[in-house]
Amino acid sequence: MVKICLDPGHGGTDSGALLGKRYEKDDVLRLALAVKPLLEAQGVGVVMTRTDDKAVPSISERCQMANMAGCVYYLSIHRDAAGPAAHGISLWVHSRANGPTVRKAQYILDELLAVTPTQDRGVQKGTPQNYENFGVNVYTTMASALLELGFITNADDNDRFDRYFDDYAEAIARGLCKAVEVTYTRRTSPQRPRRKRR
Repeated sequence: MVKICLDPGHGGTDSGALLGKRYEKDDVLRLALAVKPLLEAQGVGVVMTRTDDKAVPSISERCQMANMAGCVYYLSIHRDAAGPAAHGISLWVHSRANGPTVRKAQYILDELLAVTPTQDRGVQKGTPQNYENFGVNVYTTMASALLELGFITNADDNDRFDRYFDDYAEAIARGLCKAVEVTYTRRTSPQRPRRKRR
């Protein structure tokens, strides 16, 4: 069975980025938990680095979980933060990421950008000017990427996150399946009602 690791960033006392009472750690955990059953429905095994806000492993421990489980892809899910005007979606890969690793991240980005118009911030490689390499792209032994799904500091990105939550979850699942060469089949069984779009 093909295995993917989903890593909802931050957690516990580490809230990640925030806006008022909205915390990155909560948004990304909720999203990862929504992606998990979509992948499992495609026959993909899923390793979660955390499933709640209590037990929060370190970055190296998260990566080791995926390494030991034999995962073939690692996606760390985050939300970005900057000034209130900054918006859009990006994925970050290692500075020495090869073509296939970049391409896999691009699959995920393309699926997310197809959900609703927003700024395409691209697949980025770590450099000394932009925080070097994220730990999740250093300590993993498989292809990996860190997703920044919109800016929690941007009202429109937060609206998109809430409005298109189910669509984003499925977009991530579709992109991941393409990355690991699993054919994604949309579910036909009864599912929970989709949120109404305002």
